[in-house]
Amino acid sequence: MAWRSPLLKKKQYSEKTRITVLAVFFIVFSLCILVRLFDLQIIRGGFYAALAAGQHDLYQKLFPERGSIYVSENTAIGNSLFPLVANQKLSMLYAVPISIENATDTAEKLFDILGLPDGVKYDSSAVVITTSSSSSIDEVIQESTQTRQEQWFEGQKTKEIARLMGILSQPDKRYAPIRSKLSDKQVEAIKALNIKGLEFKEEDWRFYPEQGMGGHIFGFWGYSGDSRKGKYGLEGYFDSILSGTMGEIHSERDAVGNTIAIGDNSIKEKTDGNDLVLTIDRSIQFKACQELYLMMQRQKSQEGSIIVMNPKTGAILAMCSFPDFNPDKYNQVDDISVYNNPAIFDAFEMGSVFKIITMAAALDAGKITPQTTFVDTGVADYGKYKIRNYNDEVHGLQTMTQVLQYSINTGVIFAMRQTTPKVFAQYVKSFGFGVRTGIELDKEMPGDVSSLDRKGEISAATASFGQGITVTPIQLLAAGGAIANGGKLMRPYIVSQIRSGNKVVSTTEPKVVRQVISSKTATLLSGMMVNVTLTGTAKPAAIPGYHVASKTGTAQVPRSGGGYMPDSVVNTSFIGFSPVFDPKFVMFIDIKEPQAGKVAETVVAPVFANVGKFILQYYNVPYDWPDDPALKK
Repeated sequence: MAWRSPLLKKKQYSEKTRITVLAVFFIVFSLCILVRLFDLQIIRGGFYAALAAGQHDLYQKLFPERGSIYVSENTAIGNSLFPLVANQKLSMLYAVPISIENATDTAEKLFDILGLPDGVKYDSSAVVITTSSSSSIDEVIQESTQTRQEQWFEGQKTKEIARLMGILSQPDKRYAPIRSKLSDKQVEAIKALNIKGLEFKEEDWRFYPEQGMGGHIFGFWGYSGDSRKGKYGLEGYFDSILSGTMGEIHSERDAVGNTIAIGDNSIKEKTDGNDLVLTIDRSIQFKACQELYLMMQRQKSQEGSIIVMNPKTGAILAMCSFPDFNPDKYNQVDDISVYNNPAIFDAFEMGSVFKIITMAAALDAGKITPQTTFVDTGVADYGKYKIRNYNDEVHGLQTMTQVLQYSINTGVIFAMRQTTPKVFAQYVKSFGFGVRTGIELDKEMPGDVSSLDRKGEISAATASFGQGITVTPIQLLAAGGAIANGGKLMRPYIVSQIRSGNKVVSTTEPKVVRQVISSKTATLLSGMMVNVTLTGTAKPAAIPGYHVASKTGTAQVPRSGGGYMPDSVVNTSFIGFSPVFDPKFVMFIDIKEPQAGKVAETVVAPVFANVGKFILQYYNVPYDWPDDPALKK
């Protein structure tokens, strides 16, 4: 047996140990690298992929897309959804002034492409010119107009180029916004200039595929400081739901600001905003807006509203008011009060449409019937206050049905007296007046019926025919809907669903606020209102083949300092529903200070007839009065 030195054995053992240790080290090191690579590429791969892809992809991951707003339309293949508010990406031009070489030349070239900013309006008074005395009057007018426009434009051009030069001539700045919402053609033309220091970035903007469908309903997405948020209408009420949730990026950085690859780096992606699906029907909305606008033009009126609701559910089918605004150019309005939706914001004295509330209270309290009589002397005497009928008319012996039919002020005062002012006030508040309805639109107002809390009867007497208290169109619509719905007051709502992509997040269920009057009272009052359409003040509201329940209102306009404007200045309003015993809609209309017509019968009743007929045909509702003589004409 060969002899081996102990030193040799020890050396061989030492080498094996080192090899084993090194092997273990490299295995552990390799495992660490693999784990880290898995963490970087798989677990936190999104963070580094977003950084590597650049600003656009990072923006997409961090900034949520605002939810869209849809309406439905009843088509041959069922209900279809149409976007009325969507999103689009448009380019914004900005400058890096420190890189601009020739500010004057750049400003002039940019103006040739961009022109004047949106919202700059021609002002003829800003230019003074002189013309030749030998010219004819027509030549003077033509020359004057053309020259004024040319000189005004040259003046605005000079101002805009100077503004652009000011933006471009800031040597210490690296970012200076110039113009938003550029068209593709403008972007390409500016890029073709190949001017160093001009850059673009994408911005999200709201897009309205169909103009004129209700700026008041939508509101707008506008700037508040450096950020944007929803204001007014649906954009304001549902801002947090439409906005979504911003993403977050977290990274550890070294002393000079570089990302530490082995640090704690992560990205939490954004959550896009939810979409809204409205109860508004696209076709009914278009028809309602069109008919209201046409009548306002004929009447030379500046303000008006129309609202259509399903009385059985409270779902709003149409809502339109004028003057309206374009939410795409919300910052170009002359008066910011135009943002307020008159249908929910404007509380005013409605006049005789309110008589249905007084009759409802007296009927439900059991103090009158449709056949109860009273003798009209033409005046209700309250000492120094004497309340008279329209045109000082005296009607003599009348039933309560005739009181509503001929809109007799003294008659509804008689009905109110039977209940007492206290009970009358309770019914008024039970119908929802004096509080907000809760419709999902920003800036709703409650109106004011506080005068009914005063002592004495005079406030209740004037309120019985719609004076001395203020109510909003949406409140009157809801109250009229309660009469159409067997006495059940429904909460008006305008959003049917909230969706996240194709998934329904929530659905609005109809809500009964309370039973205001009995179903018997509602039926009796509906019959009395049908008589108003057949033989009373609302005959132009008739729809051939259908029973229509309605009431007109022609109200004096209060002065700001007290008292009322002359009788020639009035506000007209209308409430109605049909078919009377199975209503498919209830509609409220008001047109303020009409110039051609002076009574609701000729101003607003025809609008109801036109829109109502369209709705009944649109829903294919069978006649409930097939023997109507009007069908044979």
